[in-house]
Order: sequence, then structure tokens, then C-alpha cells
Amino acid sequence: MHVAPPLLIALENQIGKKILGGFHLRKKHEKQAVVLSVAMMCFLLSGCGGQQTEKAGKAVQNEPLSISTNPVTLRIALPYNWVQEAEFKQYIEEPVKKRYPHISFEIFNLAAKGQTLDELIAADQIPDLVMTASPLMERYMGRGLEENIEPLIKKHGFDLTRLNKTAVDAVKIVSQTDYLTGLPWTMHFYANYYNKTIFDKFGVAYPRNGMTWEETYELAKKLTRNEGGVQYRGLEPDGAVRVSSVLSLGYVDPKTNKASVNTDSWKNVFDLLKKIYEIPGNGEVKLSGNAINQFAKDETLAMYPSLNLLSNLKDEKKLNWDIVQYPSFKELPNTGMQVDEYILHITKQSKYKDQAFQVLATLLSEDVQKEIARVGRIPTLTGKDIEEEFGKSLDFTKGKNLKAAFLSQPSKPFPVTKYDARAKQIILESMNSVVKGAKDINTALRESEENINVYIASQ
Repeated sequence: MHVAPPLLIALENQIGKKILGGFHLRKKHEKQAVVLSVAMMCFLLSGCGGQQTEKAGKAVQNEPLSISTNPVTLRIALPYNWVQEAEFKQYIEEPVKKRYPHISFEIFNLAAKGQTLDELIAADQIPDLVMTASPLMERYMGRGLEENIEPLIKKHGFDLTRLNKTAVDAVKIVSQTDYLTGLPWTMHFYANYYNKTIFDKFGVAYPRNGMTWEETYELAKKLTRNEGGVQYRGLEPDGAVRVSSVLSLGYVDPKTNKASVNTDSWKNVFDLLKKIYEIPGNGEVKLSGNAINQFAKDETLAMYPSLNLLSNLKDEKKLNWDIVQYPSFKELPNTGMQVDEYILHITKQSKYKDQAFQVLATLLSEDVQKEIARVGRIPTLTGKDIEEEFGKSLDFTKGKNLKAAFLSQPSKPFPVTKYDARAKQIILESMNSVVKGAKDINTALRESEENINVYIASQ
């Protein structure tokens, strides 16, 4: 913008120095006048093109950034069985296009044949952005893709303090780095789902927030009955690996590459599970899809402590359900399962790191994070105003105790290794053998440790 010379002269007189020179003032109290004058000058000249950056969802004026606005296509890899195509458009593509019309995307579906991360690397199609989940970090690490994005965070003036600290710290812990390779944008929540009809049928009071596993077990005993030839189960704890994650129990020591499951802590978990499954009539182990069917469709399961199951319940119109806080261990009150979050990484090989960070910052902006909350995903951006939006777009959750989703903080995650997938399976098989009475707990855990070490050696 052209400014008349008299106005320029007046501004220079106000500051006392030439604006384009170094601002050296003799009097300390004149600093505020300098700042105000420079801001006015920038406005009038339109020449201080300071970059508006994302600070926890709010635009702030930062140091000028010279980021190209030339058209660019970013490669982004994510599994469509985690995030649906419609969700990608709603939370990433459309908000980014609104802010940065020059950015477009080429999508690789990591769940599709021929598009795994290793296959993309082999084909020299390394993405700019990769989405992972914290318990499955081994799928990303160790391939030379890791990039320290903390300089980008500083450069763009992004405020980490409004993100869930446990979620942010988890990125470093699970990836075993002392820097951030990406940022989490949504987390699973944990709750105890219960069928009100079953409780009413047997005249048992509903569960409440803040219950321990021991209290939940006692409640389950009252609800496990055979009525009219139908076997009702009081409680499905959803397996060893979920309950153990509350105690941050890993499977393999990343420093020694040796199994770490034959411990007192793992024994305590097995003791709890064995006790729950030994309730007469409650001994059937139902995990994953089978458990949700038993809870929502068959309506023979009274309580099901688990992850976010809202998408499984949206079409169950007749089911009379609600949630309370996830059961805790007495020594760890208000603590749920370990952090289970989706993380968006910027790869070392990307030629468009600034644009990739603009995408990440958009996904973590307040407007997008609120929209994520409205459809029943837990955002990583914190604040009461975010929590109040949770589930608002879901008609089937009206009147439900959704605040229970925020009552437990996730437990500290454990470092992930490339052997964890098989180690988890070995632990689950051992638990099943204990429940069926085929092995005692000490034998099962000792053999689990041996079998995991044999597997590691074979790799």
C-alpha cells in the first residue's frame, strides 16, 4: 500500500528512530511505543507479511515465514480401516483446502494390497505424511522415515501446551526417541459399557463412576445367571493385553530384546482375569467382535469394559445401554488403559515439510478438533469447551453419561518393539489356557516368556 511521505515522517518522529533500522531506544519505557508503531507501520505498508500460524487452533502472528504457496500435492498414507474416506475429507482435506487452496493430496491406503509402507518405500513412493497408532508404532519405526519435527513446531509457533500431555509424551515413549516424530490428533477413550435391561431384570443397582476392578468383579457375580435357559454373563474384561496396559506392562524389553512377561505384575493381571472367568457361568472368553455381539445383539452380557464402541452401538435401537468410568486398580485410581492414539508423522524424505506441518496444524485446530469430538472421537486438544462438544452430532448418545469418557487419564505407554504383535498373541493364548484349566498361571507365564524369546531368536 502506498503511504504519503508526511505520514511516514510522522511515524518516524513517533518512534524516534528510522523504522527500518535497529530499534535502539535509550529509555526502557519506550518499548511499548515501538511495538505499537511497528504494528501500525506493518498494517499501513502491508509489507510485514508475518505468517499466521496455528497455536492450538488459534491464528497468531509469528515471525515472518517464507512458505511457498505454489500448488503442491502431498502424499499421505493411512489405513482406511482406521479412518474412513469420508472422515479424511471432513477432517483433513476440506479444512486444509479452505486454509491452503494450493495443497492437494495423493492418498495411499495402507490397508490395501500393494500399498503397505514397505511396498511404498520399495517403489520409491515415500509419503510426506504417515498415520500410525501408538500401540503399532513398530509399523513405522526403523525404516529411516523418522524426522524430528520439533524445529517445525517452533518455526510455526504451534502451542503444544493445549494438547493432552500424556498423548504427546507417548509419541516419544512408544517410538523410543527423545524428540517428536509426529503429533497425535485423536485418542481412544475407555469406559465400562453396561446393559440396563439386564441390571433391571435382576434388580441390581447400576455400576457407578470410580469403581475398582474388585468392585466390578463383585457386581459381576450378581449378574451372572442362567434364566429361562439363557446364560447371562456379568462381565467380559476384554482380554489380558488391555487390562495389563493399565499397569503399563510391555512384552519385550527394548534394551535387551528379551521377553518381560514372567513378572509379578503380569501374574496379578492373570489372577484377576482367572477370577472373573471362574465366576460360574461367566467362563466363556469372548474377545473383540464376539464380545460386542454378545453385549449389543444377543444382550446376554451385562458389562463390557472396553475402548470406544460407539460406532458399534449406533444401529442398536432397542439396546438400553449407558457407560460409566473404566474400572481402575486400587493403586492407580482414575487411570485407564495405555494411550491408544492416532499419530500423523512427517517423514524425513518429504520435500514439503512446511506444507505438511500446515496440514497437521489444521487437523489440530480448534474448529476441526471440536468437530472430531462431536462425532464421538476423543480429540487431543484439551479444554472444557472441547469436552462439551463430545457426541453432540450423535443422536443415539443423547442422555448417555458421555462425561465418563473423560474421567480416566490413559496410563503411561510402554516402548513398542517389532516383536510385540507375536508376543501379544502368545500372551492371549496363555491366558486362554489358564481360563480353561489347562495350565496354572506360573507355568503359563514361564512358557510365554520362553516362547517369546524363541520367536525373537528366530527373527
